[in-house]
Amino acid sequence: MNTDRETNDTPKGDLRSRFRGPLLRLGDEGYREARAAWNLNAQQWPAAVVVAEDASDVVAAVRFARAERLGVGVMATGHGTAAPCHGGVLVNTSRMTDVRIDPVMRTARVGAGTKWGDVVRAAAPHRLAGLPGSSSQVGVVGYLMGGGFGWLGRKYGFAASSLIQAEVVTADGELVQASAHHNADLFWGLKGGSGNFGIVTAAEFALHPVENVYAGNLFYPVERARDVLTRYGSWSRSLPDEMMTAVAFRRFPPMPTVPEPLRGRTFAAVRACYCGEDLAEGERLVKPLREALGEPETDTFAIMPVTDMDSISMDPVQPIGAFQHMEMLRDLTPAAIETLVGLGTASPLIMLEARQLGGALSGSAAELSPIGHSNARFSLNAVGPTPTPEAGRLVRSFLNYLTEAVRPHVTGTTYLNFLELDEATPDRVRAAYSPADWARLVDLKYRYDPHNLFRFNRNIPPAGLAQGGSR
Repeated sequence: MNTDRETNDTPKGDLRSRFRGPLLRLGDEGYREARAAWNLNAQQWPAAVVVAEDASDVVAAVRFARAERLGVGVMATGHGTAAPCHGGVLVNTSRMTDVRIDPVMRTARVGAGTKWGDVVRAAAPHRLAGLPGSSSQVGVVGYLMGGGFGWLGRKYGFAASSLIQAEVVTADGELVQASAHHNADLFWGLKGGSGNFGIVTAAEFALHPVENVYAGNLFYPVERARDVLTRYGSWSRSLPDEMMTAVAFRRFPPMPTVPEPLRGRTFAAVRACYCGEDLAEGERLVKPLREALGEPETDTFAIMPVTDMDSISMDPVQPIGAFQHMEMLRDLTPAAIETLVGLGTASPLIMLEARQLGGALSGSAAELSPIGHSNARFSLNAVGPTPTPEAGRLVRSFLNYLTEAVRPHVTGTTYLNFLELDEATPDRVRAAYSPADWARLVDLKYRYDPHNLFRFNRNIPPAGLAQGGSR
């Protein structure tokens, strides 16, 4: 395929004939839908959107962008947009949704646009599970590239650690294989490098023998938040790795889709998921906390199939506008609890969650760590809805206040997949990695993408290039 620079007088019809899927520009039917991110605040206006049907379309899109000296962005479901693709070529992989389960080898192979829900449903009949996050509506590949941890994480680690091999379109427009045995350096960087080294068109990863879990929420009136956080902090210290937990301030909108006991109210909630072999042990582990706090207003704990794990976090299922902020919390000390109670009891946020880390999420020194080998015990994630400009200003102001309020209690490290829009600054992206990992990533970027073609992301600049620039 010709990789020479296209001229402005190249006929559109000739260019579009290179792609199986649509090539869309501003004004074309379908352009707005194809460039729309899940977060309604993530407005992006690419010079062109390639709605890829297969890997050959991705190759053609990268070669076209390279010839035109345009940056490249990638989007599957539109979740987790970090740097909107303004003026670049946006590769929309949402049509690449193949899922193949190998129940003997306990693996899944998926296309670039596959959602976790598709994997969960395909693997469940074989009594197997992947490692999705809090919502199965999220795309598998983007989640994997940023690390990815959810309700099975303390037992099985980051989803990226389960990656076996990947097909990758590099900045040269070549389709290559990456695994522990082929392009091993690239493979290392894919598992937490957030799409900086190429576009993954297919990924194969390990599945795990999980059919059912014991999981749910204990919802208490927000007025009891101090007691809930204090008792939760003590209780969570001695839990086995099979138990993943979080404590959250959760505000529910007054909508008919919300269960009536929760509708329009704010709660302090303890949420957990136990994935050990004996699910009765999960119930025994939760019992002391339930007894210490007394009967909650709503108790959703139950044995459930892995296909129902979305019910733990109850994330929105339709696109919304939101701003968020994340930190890594050292611990739930008394001082930290007082700060969180002050922040969570009266705020414009829909969620302020401290999610437990540790266990298999600690990783090993040889692996690329998506949390910089942090010594934090919890990730802290704050999300505020922005249905109106006024609400947006209020949420931004509150998140700025929150950032200063929690500063004495955080490590300064970050977690890549929670960095969205304005959060994905160069300094915060760098803070997701250890200094040694960062130096290796910058060198890897230079070798695979020296001109920073893949820059509409949580960007790792190549060695010798100013952050965020191109040449």
